[in-house]
Amino acid sequence: MTMFRKKPAEEAAEHPLPHVETPTRRAPAVQEKLDCALGALAELEEQVAEFALDAAERKQGAADKLAGHRSKIEAARTAVAELQSALRLALRQDAEAELAQQAAARDQQLREFAATAEEWTRVGVELAGLLEKAAKLRVNLGTLAEDMQHKFPTGVVPHPVDFKSVDIMVGGIANPIAVDALLAGEMFKHGLPNAFLPGARPPHASLAYDQPSIEPAPVAFRRAAAYFVGLLRDALKSHTSEAA
Repeated sequence: MTMFRKKPAEEAAEHPLPHVETPTRRAPAVQEKLDCALGALAELEEQVAEFALDAAERKQGAADKLAGHRSKIEAARTAVAELQSALRLALRQDAEAELAQQAAARDQQLREFAATAEEWTRVGVELAGLLEKAAKLRVNLGTLAEDMQHKFPTGVVPHPVDFKSVDIMVGGIANPIAVDALLAGEMFKHGLPNAFLPGARPPHASLAYDQPSIEPAPVAFRRAAAYFVGLLRDALKSHTSEAA
């Protein structure tokens, strides 16, 4: 159980949104035009004093020039007002587009996670089925070991035979281990440090850091079966020869 939850900003940093095509923002271009219009208006307003002074001194044509300049200022102010209105609209539309982009990214993130979760479920269900099969096979293997013990004639071989253990080759030397240790070693051989099957362990201490060198379990099973059969065959031949 998690005792301390991470802050949203920390979680967002660890799990960034998937890439979604960014829509073109409209506000920057409008802002640039507005800045130019404001500059032009400021320049016209600075010039009005000169035209007003000429008109006050009743210079020839000054009144018409002042009226014309006033028209330019009014037009500039109208342009500024229009661009300010356009900028407000562009900012609102850019914000809406940003929200839509984030929503699309979240939807994509959810779809990707859901697909991974579905695959995780499939693999988990398949693994559970294989483990059930493995458990049943292990029961069957134990039953067969007992059957071999019962079917192996007594008194033919002068030493006891353990059908619940096999030999594995470690550095060219045979090492007897229990069947369960062999199976645990097989799981260890094919696992990873962060994903071993329960009970997986190296079949020999020297192989703890050398998984590729672990002899495959099927090889050990086949060699053990050949040994058991060969042992009985040789013993029966020897027993028959002695009887003759």
